[in-house]
Amino acid sequence: MKIGFIGLGRMGYSMCERMLLHNIEIVAYNRTEEKTEELSKKGAIKATSIKELVKKLPSRKIVWIMLPAGKVTDDTIKELLPLLKKDDIIIDGANDFYENAERHNTLCNKYGINFFDIGVSGGIWGLKNGYTLMVGGKKEIFKDIEPLCKALAPKKGYNYFGPAGSGHFVKSVHNIVEYVYLQGLAEGVELLSKFKHPIQLDKATETWEEASVVRSWLLELTTQALRRKDFSQIGTAIGSVTIEELQATKNAVHAYSPAFDVAVKIRQDKSKNFELGKRTIAAVRNEFGGHAVEKKK
Repeated sequence: MKIGFIGLGRMGYSMCERMLLHNIEIVAYNRTEEKTEELSKKGAIKATSIKELVKKLPSRKIVWIMLPAGKVTDDTIKELLPLLKKDDIIIDGANDFYENAERHNTLCNKYGINFFDIGVSGGIWGLKNGYTLMVGGKKEIFKDIEPLCKALAPKKGYNYFGPAGSGHFVKSVHNIVEYVYLQGLAEGVELLSKFKHPIQLDKATETWEEASVVRSWLLELTTQALRRKDFSQIGTAIGSVTIEELQATKNAVHAYSPAFDVAVKIRQDKSKNFELGKRTIAAVRNEFGGHAVEKKK
């Protein structure tokens, strides 16, 4: 297969590397050429514009967009559509509100273009471990992009969920679960620190890893985060670009999720309350996603 790929951020770049390792040809475009130049040394074909990217693709064109949700993704889809022809495919891998995927699908249908929304999880470990892919779009066309899913995901790590919007919706719920679980781990760390006798925090979380009912990759990453030499210097600010999208998802389906509401409030709280817990969340997010952390002020 040969596809176009737009957006070489932390996730997009590693996704391209993994596909190249699985013999998927990549024509890559990124706003800053440095990334495309770097990826071309690993086997990708460099494009200096979206128009050039489309020209370098075969007659049946598949373009994967891996950009931040919002205007930049909207504008990129609008720029792509006149350059494609009927039955070509656009894939949007952004963290986005599912109704935006439905809107993009309606626009693509006017041009006869097939649209897929694919929620992607895997963070900075995806190149090694594979990515989790949650797919929405036309069921009868899914077979045409399934080889990409097989290249990117571990076995059982991808699934088709329904019409356009379904992929982003399942990914939003995944992120809500992540918020809630991280909040639980952070509260555990806070509680351990309050005991009348000193408890070694990383020893406690490590003890839970092997056979406890709360064992998970996030728990393992919590142990790693607590053992960072700079852990005590990490600030309590928790950056996130997904809160608005997740709240919109929850509100749109009128879902009751009180634990998520609490997790959001904690992330937005600027007070000195729950400092160790907020530091833990920030550090673990850096461990799995490479998300920036602020130094303690």
